[in-house]
Amino acid sequence: MSAAERVLICTPIGRDAALASEVLAAEGIATDVCDSIERLCEAMSDDAGAVLVGEEALAPPAARRLVETLDAQPPWSDIALIVLAGRQFSMSRVRPLNVLGPLRNVMILERPVRRLIFRRTVAVALRSRRRQFELRAHLEERTDLLRREQRLNRMKDEFLMAVSHELRTPLNAICGWARMLATGQIRDDQRQWAIEVIQRNASAQAQLVNDLLDVSRAICGQVRLNVQSVDLRQVVVAAVETVQPAADAKAIRIQAVLDPRAGPIAGDRDRLQQVVWNLLSNAIKSTPKSGRVLVRLERVDAHAEIVVSDTGSGIDREFLPHVFDRFRQADAGTTRQSAGLGLGLAIVRHLVELHGGSVGAESGGAGHGATFRVCLPLTIIHHGAGDTADRRTPSDHEGTRTP
Repeated sequence: MSAAERVLICTPIGRDAALASEVLAAEGIATDVCDSIERLCEAMSDDAGAVLVGEEALAPPAARRLVETLDAQPPWSDIALIVLAGRQFSMSRVRPLNVLGPLRNVMILERPVRRLIFRRTVAVALRSRRRQFELRAHLEERTDLLRREQRLNRMKDEFLMAVSHELRTPLNAICGWARMLATGQIRDDQRQWAIEVIQRNASAQAQLVNDLLDVSRAICGQVRLNVQSVDLRQVVVAAVETVQPAADAKAIRIQAVLDPRAGPIAGDRDRLQQVVWNLLSNAIKSTPKSGRVLVRLERVDAHAEIVVSDTGSGIDREFLPHVFDRFRQADAGTTRQSAGLGLGLAIVRHLVELHGGSVGAESGGAGHGATFRVCLPLTIIHHGAGDTADRRTPSDHEGTRTP
């Protein structure tokens, strides 16, 4: 029984309460009999469907308490007040509207009340109350949508601020060193170093633009895969070689454990390498100097798993469910400590899902590192008589390890 179907009754004299409960119970309507207006007002906070009050309960102090409770209703609520009253009470100049104040939804039933009229009056009151509850649900839904829109707008504002900062940083370096080269402010022995700085910052800016384009294509559904048979071991090795200089700069050891049976799969080699590269780059970025990053490739049943774990800063438990969302960063705003646009993991999820796979993240919390697990379906291969397809643990792998 919903709260909107419950009728509060306060008729302390006679058998009105018992008779009303009996009639409403026959209609499948629950009742709650209160021995005083005070108790009725306390029960009304539970969002009752209607209120039935006898005139004998409406002494001025009690009436004022009832008026205060009714006036305290939220804007969507206008609970019906059904008053059982004698003819003299209803026809008097005193009347309930003067005793109770400017109530909005008062129904007066003169005693004695016929059962049919009583049932119909309560039914009308409950039907009106149900519409009020529907209005509340609609308002709550609108409020929730507004909050989500405000949250998304705030994330987009933070993202645009990050874009401006990240694009400006390499651009400042490029413009500054290019201007010094053009005006002859660089010594001959510094010229090559200045060119390398410009090239490095230009590459960084190009990567930022590529990430933006990838996310834009993903949102528009314009990412296309060049599907072919792909050896995931080669993909992982190539990604490790790409990020090795960044790891060396921080004295981070990258360890790779590769299962020769984890493949091949049907996919886009370049996009899969982008997935592993993004995960490794993210791990290196979040891992302090002299830390360790492990990338493991293994076969698990009919899937290949790529697991990248690190000993880095970890992921806060509250942020963990949002780690693959677009425009989301754990350290968003002006206090951001890490570079980048926070798009790498969003790109990873989209590319993995395009390959029919899934990706998840695990972390023990801040300071406890993080693990990202990519699961990709294997290509069906007809094995020979001497082949087996059992699951192997990392200790069984004849793996490749890179220092």
